[in-house]
Amino acid sequence: MSKDAGLVLDPQKVAQLPQHAEYYIPHRAPMLLLDQLVTVTEKGCIAKLKITEQLPFMQAEGLPSWVGIEIMAQTIAMYGGVEQRLNGNEPKLGFLLGAKKFDMAQEFFAVGEQLTVEIQLSFLNRQKIGMFECKITTEKGVSTASLLVAQPDDTSSVLPM
Repeated sequence: MSKDAGLVLDPQKVAQLPQHAEYYIPHRAPMLLLDQLVTVTEKGCIAKLKITEQLPFMQAEGLPSWVGIEIMAQTIAMYGGVEQRLNGNEPKLGFLLGAKKFDMAQEFFAVGEQLTVEIQLSFLNRQKIGMFECKITTEKGVSTASLLVAQPDDTSSVLPM
């Protein structure tokens, strides 16, 4: 894969995809943070999340903005999960390697607040190491970060059985 790599999407298959997040992400409660897939393109996707008191890491003021990095990473996982599902496979594990240009518009996400999360593929190499530009939009502003991720074919050397 190259800088121009992305998903090859069949519009008819995409239209039939479910919206619920757990279909695309290997995470489960309580660590599944996203609610739904909104749309997917060849180079990215958009997801939504409503902040609830049941989310992990909640504090009296709300969900700390640093959790936004994990929300962005799960949206990237959702994008990869779409590819896996379209190919008839289960979603695969991926790894967050790093983040840069992390700029949050607010310190906390309030209970009841709706987050729209958008990720866009910048680069993906043959070893499935990729860079994504990410943003979270709320009524209070736009939070952004660039995330470096990996999705190796074999995770056995990283996660012992």
